[in-house]
Amino acid sequence: MNTRLIVATVAVAVLAVTAGCLGGGISDEQLDEEAEYDWDTEEDVVIDIYEPGGFISDTEYRAVYNVTGQDRLTLYQRGITTDSPVQIRAVQYRSADGEFINGSDLDIDYGDDSTVVHLPDDEEGQLAFTANTQSKQLSQPAYVSGSYRVILPEGYAASDFLIGHISPRSGETTEIDGRTHIVWDSVSSSISVQFYLERNQYVFWGAVAAFSLVALGGYVYWKRQIEAIQEKREEMGLNVEQPDEFDDDEPPPGMG
Repeated sequence: MNTRLIVATVAVAVLAVTAGCLGGGISDEQLDEEAEYDWDTEEDVVIDIYEPGGFISDTEYRAVYNVTGQDRLTLYQRGITTDSPVQIRAVQYRSADGEFINGSDLDIDYGDDSTVVHLPDDEEGQLAFTANTQSKQLSQPAYVSGSYRVILPEGYAASDFLIGHISPRSGETTEIDGRTHIVWDSVSSSISVQFYLERNQYVFWGAVAAFSLVALGGYVYWKRQIEAIQEKREEMGLNVEQPDEFDDDEPPPGMG
């Protein structure tokens, strides 16, 4: 057999295998992971952030969406130049009569820029899934228009205007059982929450106060040093201004 033909055949086979490995997607095992969701919610969307994330770990959340009247739910994250799909897992669908459908039994398309979940032909229903996002923040389009509730991990807040962020600003913040709840009556575009560990807020503002005191002390010290130098120059006669020969009340010579 021709050597070039053998090499070409092997190359095609390797590319095919590699494409299958790198092509991404969501396995049935991921779709059918176990997770507990709160289905009895007043809002159309409830997002429970149960893992805040860290320097090398993502934020993890569970979301329940009211998908009544929809035939699909398109999930994506906005990027600078392009969108990316949301890698969902532990997917469950609950119909109005309380019947559950696992994620592997749903028609789910995982593409380059979005994940599309095709919903059963029910008039009413809820879709739940678990996903990851960037550490200490949640930012996503409003996949469903309506009321939203975001629940932060215990000990976390988002109200500080420097280290936290809540958008839209109309969100009302309350604390229930030690956890911060942010509720919007109506969202149609997107939501964004940047949160922090509450004790870090005191550390941050303490550091700001300490830096401000150091800066103020430095300014006062510098100002006093300048004043001392000026006084010393005056004592040595270096800062004595010579009077202008025309500054007295007498007119200049020849003008009297």
